[in-house]
Amino acid sequence: MKKSIVLSVFLYAQVASAQDLSPQNLLSICQGKSNPSQASSSTSLKLVNVENKDLMIIDKGFCQEYLKQQSEIKVSQLAETLEKGIEQTDLNSCPPEKKIGTESDKWKVRFYASHSYTTYFNSDINFQSSRYNVEIKDYEWAERGSREFFTLEEWKKPGSNPFQMIDEPTNTFTVSLEKDGHEFFLSAFHPKFLQANDQVKHIKGTIDGVAVDEVAPINKPFDGYNQSPGESELVRNQNTHKQMTFELGYGHRFTLLDSKIGSLNYVPSIGLGVMVGENVTVMVKEGQWWDFDEYQDKHGIQGVGGSITNRLEFNTPKERFGVFYENKIGYYHQEHGFLDGTQKYNLGFMGNSVGMKFMIHNPNNKKKSTPAL
Repeated sequence: MKKSIVLSVFLYAQVASAQDLSPQNLLSICQGKSNPSQASSSTSLKLVNVENKDLMIIDKGFCQEYLKQQSEIKVSQLAETLEKGIEQTDLNSCPPEKKIGTESDKWKVRFYASHSYTTYFNSDINFQSSRYNVEIKDYEWAERGSREFFTLEEWKKPGSNPFQMIDEPTNTFTVSLEKDGHEFFLSAFHPKFLQANDQVKHIKGTIDGVAVDEVAPINKPFDGYNQSPGESELVRNQNTHKQMTFELGYGHRFTLLDSKIGSLNYVPSIGLGVMVGENVTVMVKEGQWWDFDEYQDKHGIQGVGGSITNRLEFNTPKERFGVFYENKIGYYHQEHGFLDGTQKYNLGFMGNSVGMKFMIHNPNNKKKSTPAL
């Protein structure tokens, strides 16, 4: 039977003299199996082979401390290696996080052109002039659509100008700037509204010095030269020439659907602006049938107000082109000329528009140049 030599941990230097115990060998010894049945709770026995000799080492806590030290060294070395492989980055130089649902943080420019079908709401109106001083309840406005300019028959007529369709119908043109879903716009709405025909309303005031307070026609039909004092003969009251509404507004763009064939967007917005134009009024002269008092108002601001708009648009990929439907509800307080006096009323309207959208500028669509290798 081979000899066994019993060593204490404190005689470790003598064991090292028998064989060079490298850190690998020492680690192997400390990680070796122990025989706790032959040692007390504070010691452990390690059986190792040195120069073909079996050595029994009594470990009184050395291996525990040594293995703990080696574990700390490995952790320190790993942290040092990782630190060398990671570049220190200044968090302040990181680009800001883009908001979810936006394509870019750069400004995009869009242009909208549409044809509008507009309904004008009834309202009370007050006329004041040298002849006609009345208040009319529930006064009616009608739209002048002039949609015959959309027909081929109209274009075939001698002297017809197809491009007149840009001016004649009620239409809207809008330029918008959008970034991160926030859209700012300038719109030019071209309404054309005039006094509705065949109105029978409550009229109160004076006409040619005669007091009236009754339900009667606003423009009484021709009845064989039998004009009576106090009859209302307001032939025309129209806002169609150079009539424009200019608004500045804000909206927010929501993407409802985004696919390979295109995207669907919803844009609610609100706008504030002014209405300008040249009102024209015509009234039959007192005691006449074929002579008229006519007045054309000077071009200028007629009123102030605003609108609420909801737009639904479908865009081709990269948004270069699109089609849209838009609903607009507007309200303007109007004060402008009437004959040799003034008229005041609150104009409410609802427009339903269909049209086309064009992308004027989109930084995302620009091709990035590839640097030469």
